[in-house]
Amino acid sequence: METVAWIGLLIIAIVYFLFANLYLKKKRGIKRDSKSIFHEDKNRYVIMLQGVIFVRFVYALLYIFVELDFTELSLATRISPLGLLILQTFVAGLEEWVLYRDKKRYWYEWSETIVVGLVLGLLFLTGG
Repeated sequence: METVAWIGLLIIAIVYFLFANLYLKKKRGIKRDSKSIFHEDKNRYVIMLQGVIFVRFVYALLYIFVELDFTELSLATRISPLGLLILQTFVAGLEEWVLYRDKKRYWYEWSETIVVGLVLGLLFLTGG
C-alpha cells in the first residue's frame, strides 16, 4: 500500500477515535453498551441477518482470494467484500435506531458505517 493510503487510514482512525470518545462519550454523554452480537438487547432476527451477511463476507473473500486469479481482478472487485461490512454496521445501527432510539447508541454504529465507507473509498482512490 502506498504511503498516502497509510496516512489516510491513520487520519480516519484518529478522527473516529476523537469523535467516539470525546464528542459522543464526553460531550453528548452517550454510553456504548456491549458490542457483542449475542448481547441480551439484540433482536434475534437482526442476529440472523448479521450472521448471513458475515457468512457472505467470508465466502466472498475466500472466493476472490482462492478461486479467482487475484492478479487479474480489478481493484473494485478485490475490495468489494468491504461493502458487506458497510451493510452489516448499517443494519446494526438501524436496529439500535428502531429499538433503542432514546439511548442514541446508533451514533456509534452509523459512525462506524461511515468509517468503513471512507476506508473503502480511500482504498479505491489510492489503488489499494
